This record gives sequence, structure tokens and C-alpha cells, in this order.
Amino acid sequence: MSEYEARRRVRQLLLSGDNTLKNRAGDERVARARSRYEDALAVAREADLDDAVVFAQHRLDALDRD
Repeated sequence: MSEYEARRRVRQLLLSGDNTLKNRAGDERVARARSRYEDALAVAREADLDDAVVFAQHRLDALDRD
């Protein structure tokens, strides 16, 4: 996967997780968002996108605080 494709995929996964938290109700929304954030983190790490790793990790940390 090219750097461009990896960045696009990470962005898509982060936005999907954000939208899940915003637009869904119930406990499953957090689990679904966490899954998307974890996927984004994996893609970012695999592509060595340090800045994207920080964004994904920040969102996961925020879920743990709530």
C-alpha cells in the first residue's frame, strides 16, 4: 500500500469511528468506534506514518477516559 493510500485509509477509518460515536446510540457504538480506531492504528503503524499513529492513539486514549 502506498503512503497516499495508507493515509487515505487511516483518515477514512478515523472519520468512521468519529461518526459512529456521534450518530449511534448504545454501548455498541464505543466498541465499533474502538475497532475502527484500532484498525487505523494498525494501518498507520504498518505504513510508518508516525503522525497518523498519534491521531489514532489519541482517539483510543479518549475512549478510555470516557
